Amino acid sequence: MIAQTPGKIFLADERGLAESDRFRRYSTFSFGPWAHPHKGPFGRLYGLNEETLAGGHALDFTVVEASHVVVIPITGAVALGSFGQSETTVSVEETTVLTLPAGSTLRVRNPYNTELVSLLYLWLLADAPVANSSEQRGSFNSEAIHNQLTRLLPATANPLPFTVSLGRFAGRQEAIYQLENPANTVFVFALAGAFEVESRLMHEKDGLALWNVAEIELEALSNDALILVLEMAPRAA
Repeated sequence: MIAQTPGKIFLADERGLAESDRFRRYSTFSFGPWAHPHKGPFGRLYGLNEETLAGGHALDFTVVEASHVVVIPITGAVALGSFGQSETTVSVEETTVLTLPAGSTLRVRNPYNTELVSLLYLWLLADAPVANSSEQRGSFNSEAIHNQLTRLLPATANPLPFTVSLGRFAGRQEAIYQLENPANTVFVFALAGAFEVESRLMHEKDGLALWNVAEIELEALSNDALILVLEMAPRAA
């Protein structure tokens, strides 16, 4: 019998839902007013949300601990800001990481008057105390992620304790993701379509936490299947 990689699946149907007439949020992990005893953080990852905002609407989030917030627009563009800092706008096929100190506030705003926008954003704990807000940005296109996993953020002089990769695959296309360090952990999220990842079936919006693994094998089970792979270094003691 082939040994299965240790892991835990987070089903799309079990995500938390928070909504009003101005926004709708699906949370893979306990976040804000939604809490579940079995949806606690995985390593440094403590939030993975899919958010839809109505035209002109903004949401404010208090950053309790110093954090990196990865923002990936799905439709439209989103304006981001931390009080006292200038606003930045991120569009489709762009990714940004905001590094925010504890006690700061993140504002997420729909810059359009009438159109809905949707975005995916991930919250990860930072290592050292963070004194000031900062931003790192990357971009990609449909060709770059076609049938392969592509890094969304370029290497910089100030490396982040994680990497984010995205791939869009045709049905039955396979890929192998090699970890930078076997001591790292991985969280996989199926943005669209279905996949088999390390012998586990993943439907759209399912998440999968994996550890004690040096590489990950995945296969798309539908056309235009979109998957995100987050590799995280252990948090410094």
